[in-house]
Amino acid sequence: NIAPGINRRFAAEKWAVIDPQIWKDERQNALGAVKKTAQFRAYGSDIDEESVRLTLENAKKAGVASRIRVSKADVRNFMADEPGIVFSNPPYGERMLEVREAEKLYTVMGEVYRSQPENKYYIISPHEEFEHFYGKKADKRRKLYNGMMKCQLFMYFK
Repeated sequence: NIAPGINRRFAAEKWAVIDPQIWKDERQNALGAVKKTAQFRAYGSDIDEESVRLTLENAKKAGVASRIRVSKADVRNFMADEPGIVFSNPPYGERMLEVREAEKLYTVMGEVYRSQPENKYYIISPHEEFEHFYGKKADKRRKLYNGMMKCQLFMYFK
């Protein structure tokens, strides 16, 4: 229940047409709404060491570092400690060789994730044939943009 940007400052805070007290009051309201006793744990992994470091840095900035464990790991070795929700944003690939590598990764993800059906899986990909490489049609799909890139959120929850 942490408001997005709660620890940031915004240019609009300097606009003379908005009473500065409004910003202070709303920031206090947002801070008061944070559920510090919420039962939340997150685990993350990436094969890239720099991505792991950046994730930990961003978790600190967001004030959730104590609830997140991040490690360097390959998806081939993924094993959930307990049933939960798995959210993946795998590399997309931009050049032909990279696209082929991404397709191989989607196949591996499908094999690994399907071997653990007690989890719900949500995967972002722009690849039109993602489900083919993953090996299963999604239970539901949603169009979205990741930055400026048109993607799909593939949802596997049944």
